[in-house]
Amino acid sequence: MTYDPKSLSEHYDAYGEREWDRLGERPQGRIKYAIHKSFLDRCVETGMKVLDVGCGPGRFAIDIIRMGATVTLADISQVQLDLAAEHIGAAELTDRIDGSHLTDVANLEAFEDGAFDLVVCFGGAVSYTLERHRNALSELARVVRPGGDVLISVMSLYGTLRLLGPLDANAFLANADQHLDWAAVLGGEATVHTVHGSREFHQPMVLFSSEGLRSAMIETGFTPIEMGSANPIVSNGASIPAIVDDAAALEAMTELELASCRYPGLLD
Repeated sequence: MTYDPKSLSEHYDAYGEREWDRLGERPQGRIKYAIHKSFLDRCVETGMKVLDVGCGPGRFAIDIIRMGATVTLADISQVQLDLAAEHIGAAELTDRIDGSHLTDVANLEAFEDGAFDLVVCFGGAVSYTLERHRNALSELARVVRPGGDVLISVMSLYGTLRLLGPLDANAFLANADQHLDWAAVLGGEATVHTVHGSREFHQPMVLFSSEGLRSAMIETGFTPIEMGSANPIVSNGASIPAIVDDAAALEAMTELELASCRYPGLLD
């Protein structure tokens, strides 16, 4: 299976505003957002030039700007770039956008070497590049200044498999090799590709274990400093109506997730 940027672009054009809603509607999404933002809180500094690759509708770009940085937007979907401009405009922060680029994370030729103080690539952009994920990582490393930080999130192998129980996914398990490289899963491979045409995945992707991501980053010029997981305690597939209805319980769950997300035993 090979990376198909056109299909990915069309998917996120059609997905539209749901990409904004994804991190706001359900408690697990809001916690996922809080975990990602906690890394921004520690890395973004006033006056920085930040590249937000796979920026989507601009949720994290707004945070970056509010922390005092200027942001360059990049995404494979023109619809997502338009939504980002709309949301950033509604927040009255448009003057802090330093360009908007329709581009592919595996080919950031629009940007010079070392052009940014910080590069952010949250979401699944690297996972979607499949066999080109090392190209994508190399490009992210290239465009950050020497010694600068890159924040990357990818689709988790074991986080995905952890959904099988909460979702009671008998149909998936009965035909597992139609959805994932099942032999690679059972063989303990560090990166595993999904099967093209699987209805269980919205786009073909490569799933990473924490060690798979760490190894790929080292191979492409990074020095991994810190890793985290989202959501380490309560998975997206879990139904938690009692917690949601109890404000104190939901606050405590959020605190627990934030406190636990960097624990080595929970990275996968």
